[in-house]
Amino acid sequence: MFQPFSVPDAIRVLMLSAALLLAGSVVRAQIGAPDGDDFDRCRREASLPEARLKSCSNVIADTARMSDIRAEAYLNRGAAHEELGLTAKAIEDYSQGLMLNPNYRLLYHRRGLVYGDEGKHDLAIADFSQAIRLDPKDTEALAYRGLSYAGQDQHEKAILDYDAALAEAPDDPLILAMRGESREALGHRDAATADFRRALELDAQNELAKDGLERLAR
Repeated sequence: MFQPFSVPDAIRVLMLSAALLLAGSVVRAQIGAPDGDDFDRCRREASLPEARLKSCSNVIADTARMSDIRAEAYLNRGAAHEELGLTAKAIEDYSQGLMLNPNYRLLYHRRGLVYGDEGKHDLAIADFSQAIRLDPKDTEALAYRGLSYAGQDQHEKAILDYDAALAEAPDDPLILAMRGESREALGHRDAATADFRRALELDAQNELAKDGLERLAR
């Protein structure tokens, strides 16, 4: 019997992906801030979430700051709330950030991931779709939306998104493994096997691909 990895587990894996961390660092570098001020401390991922909450709140309260900077402070405060398990507050922060900067794709990513983790796939799909409208080549949003479709057993739609994501990042082992899951769910065993094997060629520690091949072998 086909038993895929759970969507929340896959989302947590995705949230740790290097692609998302890289995207976040690029945006921070683009906005910039003087070293040592609250905004710099707000962005410091290595610091404790409680410390980031305080610094980010100071930035948000400073209405003299640019809207884009305050929007990023909402992004980082939301991430700190997530670390503390306060998902409702995280969603509120991401929503407030989008009111300041409705074109900030990372806010749609993060809010969509929280919605997906809570099983609210329709809301997650809406957020990822908005990110894709802003950038049709947004690999992360395409992969996240595909995962949300898979969570609704809409595997044909999921595969379309995975295909689009892999057109931009053909050697992403995690997306390959997720496409393998959807292909397996549709009974496309040979195609699923090919995806899992390719994912393991790229990342020998890819647990999703390992589990998929073990299921198919059984």
